[in-house]
Amino acid sequence: MNLAKRLQEVREAAKLSRAQLAGLLKQKGFDVKTYTICKWETGASKPSVESFLAICDICRVMDIREAFAGKRLLRLYDMPVSAGLGNYLDGGGHEMIEVESTVPGSADYALRVSGESMTPRFVDRQIIFVHEQPSLAEGDIGIFCLNHDAYLKKLGKGYLISLNPDYAPIPIREHDDFRVLGKVVG
Repeated sequence: MNLAKRLQEVREAAKLSRAQLAGLLKQKGFDVKTYTICKWETGASKPSVESFLAICDICRVMDIREAFAGKRLLRLYDMPVSAGLGNYLDGGGHEMIEVESTVPGSADYALRVSGESMTPRFVDRQIIFVHEQPSLAEGDIGIFCLNHDAYLKKLGKGYLISLNPDYAPIPIREHDDFRVLGKVVG
């Protein structure tokens, strides 16, 4: 997709007219007329780098690469998350991976599944995508830290539940160190 078309899409997604965008650019110190924005959006001319960055700021574009090149990068943590008996959370490193547009936009990071307790939905070595959030509803599948071990499980009432019936639920006791790290979104 070309820059001109994406500029128009970004502006429209922000629910701004060309005149409104020109006014907001003026407030940021750019003397841009409505017809100039029209030229940018038709490809007759291109904005300066400074104007382009101001447009991204105004339209709340957080990831320029994703918005304009169709690429998106996420952190894939080295530490696999247990779909079994638990993996110790050691704050391991991560690498940046390029993900497809099919990965939900709410995904904040990726993890690799370790084990078979969440089969058939999640398999060993599969990469999953997680949205960071501090709480989940009962029945949600998420990433949990229980006494310093990380788990991929379904949240039950007082238990972490495996999808594979060969694995017993893991009780969450009153004095356990328990935290929700995020919801699995893909």
